[in-house]
Amino acid sequence: MSVEYSAVAAKLKAMHSKFLTYEDYEELLTKKSVNDICGYLKNTAGYGEVLSGVNERDAHRGAMEVLLDSELVNEYVRLYNFMDHTKRSFMELWFMRYEVEFLKRAIRHIYTHEENSADEIDQRKFNAFFETHTKINREVMMNAKSLSDCIEACKDTPFAKTLQRAENLDADFFSMGMMLDWRYYSAIWRALGKNLNGDGEKLIKKLIGSEIDMLNLMWIYRGKKYFKFPNEIIFTYILPIRYRISEDVMRQLVNAESIEKFTDTVNRSTVYGALFEGCGEERFPEENYRYIYNKLSKSIFVNHSESMAAVYAYLNLKETELKNITTIIEGIRYSINTESIRGHIGIR
Repeated sequence: MSVEYSAVAAKLKAMHSKFLTYEDYEELLTKKSVNDICGYLKNTAGYGEVLSGVNERDAHRGAMEVLLDSELVNEYVRLYNFMDHTKRSFMELWFMRYEVEFLKRAIRHIYTHEENSADEIDQRKFNAFFETHTKINREVMMNAKSLSDCIEACKDTPFAKTLQRAENLDADFFSMGMMLDWRYYSAIWRALGKNLNGDGEKLIKKLIGSEIDMLNLMWIYRGKKYFKFPNEIIFTYILPIRYRISEDVMRQLVNAESIEKFTDTVNRSTVYGALFEGCGEERFPEENYRYIYNKLSKSIFVNHSESMAAVYAYLNLKETELKNITTIIEGIRYSINTESIRGHIGIR
């Protein structure tokens, strides 16, 4: 093992030991309310601290989602503070990913008119770090009532131009999310060669490149199946990065005359056929994506723990766990049967 990364590998192993087990997920699936889920998670090693100030009898979905979301940054902060200066430079790129998620959540509240629950819970440690590592005006963003307010909150960031374009195009929430993702992935892809080299660059390129390929495929699928977008609009939103899908194949996919021809081309000409297995009314490609990407992240985390790629993989794994918990909370809230919820989380 690389001496440079031996301490990092040990830190990651200790943090990963607090992840939920298969048995934990099965227990969560038996719960009947958000309160029950909160009570169970408070007694786990991974979530006892972040939920310590929550009375499970009064816990509700909005506050739980915000707390779980902040836990991803808490994990990031633990790793960031553990790193030396050279390693922190790459970790700062990952933080842009969180900024995008923060923006998506705030914009979602505008579109759905849901109340933002962040002010109802104690997030002092999280807020202190966020305020010192972002140029987004958090106060303006949290109180935004329109997309124009969001643009104002982001005026000193690269996101302002993206949101302005979204406003000009009268983009819906999903399309806006894609545009923000485009900004993040383009930035991190450009920075890979500047911040990493050798095996570290190759491994993270594998993680990010595979992620980009699958996001592009899912965007084409959604654009064709649900939005009936013309091909030129679909091309507009595709991330301009090619990892294991050539430009020629990408054109074939966008120009496919039907969903059947699209998935046939995916199976014949890419390595991502599993992304659309079983997709229909009961299953979405996003669920296959989470499973595939989680499996890839776990492989890199286990087999390359002595590299910076393991840090990125760890954060991906944590993100998947948090999304799984949120999926269970949503499923129970809407009285979805246990087997259906199980099929929508990445524990297959």
